[in-house]
Amino acid sequence: MAKQRKLNQNMYAQIFVMLTREPCTTHDLVEETGIHLVTAQRLMRCFKRYQLVHICAWEKDVKGRDCTQVYKFGNGKDKPRYRMSDAERTQRYRNKKKMIALTNVLHCEA
Repeated sequence: MAKQRKLNQNMYAQIFVMLTREPCTTHDLVEETGIHLVTAQRLMRCFKRYQLVHICAWEKDVKGRDCTQVYKFGNGKDKPRYRMSDAERTQRYRNKKKMIALTNVLHCEA
């Protein structure tokens, strides 16, 4: 694990340069600057409160859920998280049950 560094004027400048160049996540900031993840998240929340950044996208985790915000420099409208509807959730559950039943039938025949 890399040595964590304290936040100073140079770090702030480096973070602003990163944000103006391209949208980035807090994980990108951590990799580039070496600050702690919680520090980067708090900093982005503070920037967001003062409308210096906005959420332009979400990165998905392995299960397909929106979990990591992608920040972009400038005041803009935040992109909302994707919310699965009740119908989609029910359909997914039923398909999963069918696949399990089919798998059980195939295993019993073999």
